[in-house]
Amino acid sequence: MKRDASGRCSPGHPRSVSARLHAGLREDLAYCLRPTHLRRTSRIALVVGTLLTLVNQGTLIVSGDATALTWLRCAANFLIPLVVSNLGLLGGRVRDLPPTSCEGEHP
Repeated sequence: MKRDASGRCSPGHPRSVSARLHAGLREDLAYCLRPTHLRRTSRIALVVGTLLTLVNQGTLIVSGDATALTWLRCAANFLIPLVVSNLGLLGGRVRDLPPTSCEGEHP
């Protein structure tokens, strides 16, 4: 980043920040969609989602009293563990990020 006239760090034009964020999100999505990562996170979501569905909605499903809301909750039982396992995957990843401040610069 550059320093402005007063010597403070200036992030530059807002679009550049937005563009970097958008590029980072695309990179994160590509990382999560790698076949090895997708297999791992999908298995986690399948196991956890199945257990949560059996515990939380099992009796409604078996008795035949499941409504559209029940099935929506079942979908969430699989989607939430998938998101959480992918966030864990991203959290454990080491990557080079551009500096967010005037690191290494001395006035």
